[in-house]
Amino acid sequence: MRRQTVDERRAEILETTCEVVIERGFAATRISDVAHKLGVSTGLIHYHFENKELLLAEAFKFAARQDIDRVAARVAEVPTALAKLDRIFQLWAPEQDDYAWMLWIDSWGEALRNEAMQEISQELDIQSKGQLEAIIREGVESKEFRCDDPNGAAWRLSALADGLAIQMAAHSGVISRAGHRNHLRTAAIAEFGLKPNAFAPKPRRK
Repeated sequence: MRRQTVDERRAEILETTCEVVIERGFAATRISDVAHKLGVSTGLIHYHFENKELLLAEAFKFAARQDIDRVAARVAEVPTALAKLDRIFQLWAPEQDDYAWMLWIDSWGEALRNEAMQEISQELDIQSKGQLEAIIREGVESKEFRCDDPNGAAWRLSALADGLAIQMAAHSGVISRAGHRNHLRTAAIAEFGLKPNAFAPKPRRK
């Protein structure tokens, strides 16, 4: 069998760590849990990652960047700023057993105690907000939106999205995915001076 490269082994460790975190949460995950799931020694994990805090932070970065890239690819599929805005609202609403969202939410709690996680979580949160800000700026440039402060609007809308997502993930049945999206649409209409029916489906041409 071909021996794994260092990068391949590292990626395998990070992917497995994410699986363990989904099962146990960041706080309860131990290096020995990851080693056991991989069928390797804890020494191998320590060879690639100095300590548990760094392993958890890098595992979150590994998963979150994949999530950010997925959102970017899906947003790029639609042509207008309004359509991109609605697409990102859709993608930011957690689905049932949404493991990506479970990692995001758990990472915020872990960041309170883990300095490495705090740094990486902040960096990735800013990247995610940047996706929304880019859409807003595109809408302003195309005159689809009116907004004097795209950065501030991006933070307000993303904070609303995050807060609603936490409720969805932690409290079953409190809010639906459609409700999550509708709250964001309502906020966007107010933020960008859109018509009340801006997000209504366009009638099909006969």
